[in-house]
Amino acid sequence: MKTLSKVLLFCGFCLGMGLAQAQNLPSPLFSANFELEKMGKENTNSTLKAVLIICDNYISSENNNIAQSVRVDMGTMTQLFNILEKRNILKVEKIILQGTKATKANIKMALQNLQTGNDDVVMVYFSGHGGMQDKKTFLMTADEKDLWRNELETWLKPKAARLKILITDACSNDIDGLSVTRSFGKGNQQTESGAYDQIYKDLFLKYQGFMHLSASTEGEYAWSNDHFGGFFTYYFVKEGLIKKPTNDWQAIFKNAKDKTSQMFMRMSAEERSELAQKGIKNQTAKAYSMPNPKNSGNQTDQNTDNDIKPQPDPLPNPNLKGTITVENFTENLIRFTIDNNLPNSDWDASKTQVIRLEAGKKAGINQAYATLSFRANGETLYYELENNSEYFFGLDESDQIDLFYKEGEINQENHSNFTQIDYAKLILGRWTWEDAATGEEIITSFRANNTYSEKYPDETQNGVWALSRRKIGKYEENTLVFTIKDDEGAKWDIVYTIEIDENNPNEVQLVFVAVSENGNEIPYEEAEEYFQPNILMYRMAR
Repeated sequence: MKTLSKVLLFCGFCLGMGLAQAQNLPSPLFSANFELEKMGKENTNSTLKAVLIICDNYISSENNNIAQSVRVDMGTMTQLFNILEKRNILKVEKIILQGTKATKANIKMALQNLQTGNDDVVMVYFSGHGGMQDKKTFLMTADEKDLWRNELETWLKPKAARLKILITDACSNDIDGLSVTRSFGKGNQQTESGAYDQIYKDLFLKYQGFMHLSASTEGEYAWSNDHFGGFFTYYFVKEGLIKKPTNDWQAIFKNAKDKTSQMFMRMSAEERSELAQKGIKNQTAKAYSMPNPKNSGNQTDQNTDNDIKPQPDPLPNPNLKGTITVENFTENLIRFTIDNNLPNSDWDASKTQVIRLEAGKKAGINQAYATLSFRANGETLYYELENNSEYFFGLDESDQIDLFYKEGEINQENHSNFTQIDYAKLILGRWTWEDAATGEEIITSFRANNTYSEKYPDETQNGVWALSRRKIGKYEENTLVFTIKDDEGAKWDIVYTIEIDENNPNEVQLVFVAVSENGNEIPYEEAEEYFQPNILMYRMAR
């Protein structure tokens, strides 16, 4: 698990509540500045020049409450880049500035020295702390210097790139009462089949201009947690570009904006009242301008094969009639709620319906779209359900109730084979991942005797692996521990959390937690020189 190196920037902007309160500043601006035009034909000579800025190691320890969250953001962005490259949509060249490397001087140098061509796409993503002063927003770099938003624009705008994207996701870590609404879908199956190829070509090859996004309006915070990263990054990138992409930047942004706002509005009146006393009334995206078609003219008569045909709004109205079924494969009575409150509106209890589902029973929901929620393990979980789909409640590997997508021959008798992940079996075999320091492909082989080997082009590293459950923050996490001995006989234990996409068990994200030498944990600024903070592993054919 070697050193991180250069990867490019798709700027996410993360604000910590403690930082904003300490400086008595409003929270960051969640704005969307769309200055994009649709192009008639896709450009096949484009390279994606990505600059990824991940501030997970500030000088002051109190600012590192968001460290795990922003590392998850990095994994989300890396997953997107891998898809674009593996599907031959774009060649991707990355610069990664993470940990102590994410200084203001390094960011300025990376952007000013970035070499681009007229047909290239530049993405800059920053995830870390930030704030506002005199109505101007800034980012806090790893060396705790203010990086003003207009400075980023000044360095980025002159670049000779066809499409420039700057995203800052301001993360203020966990808050009780907020939970991401997760969706189901075919996920990686759709991606690998090429079903999304044209969508990605439309987005990245048929637009030009500048898109500048930030995660919350003046006086608001942009929330995150250690599971999903920044909530806006989750909705905009994970949901809007990876799980269920649509070929219209405006629709993707609107969906992410609606869901972040809707998430906030579901909080109890008491919780929202407490935040309102601090001037925080929502997390609301703001768009200053939206994409305009190039040479749009009279669009009604000009639909050609080269035009982008926008897909329907990815967040349909819950009042549309349809058929959704939910079964209870547990032995417990389950109460769940269907929430029909629309985004950007005050939450109204009368627009919800509580359903009691007995063990072994099935419930029909006469809607084409529904948001379902239920309590599990002390928190409320939310899921987005779609028309003509079947779902079921089951127990996961921790014996916690969860909701799952029902397909194929899943039934009451065999459902546990699909809901209870055996991580020991899952991890066995060969996996491939990219060494971010060199761009080289590494092959890691996990064996049943709990030994592993990592094959680099010029060497092979051997060690021992083990699985464990440990509390990280307020959650119990599945972790993978690598144990190796160096040439001097010192024993190193490197701990990563294991993040698995429910739609794609053949892809695993490892998020760095800690490393110890002979039982003594070492500072992250030392660890980052030797161990990769985020690893996306892909299962190789047996």
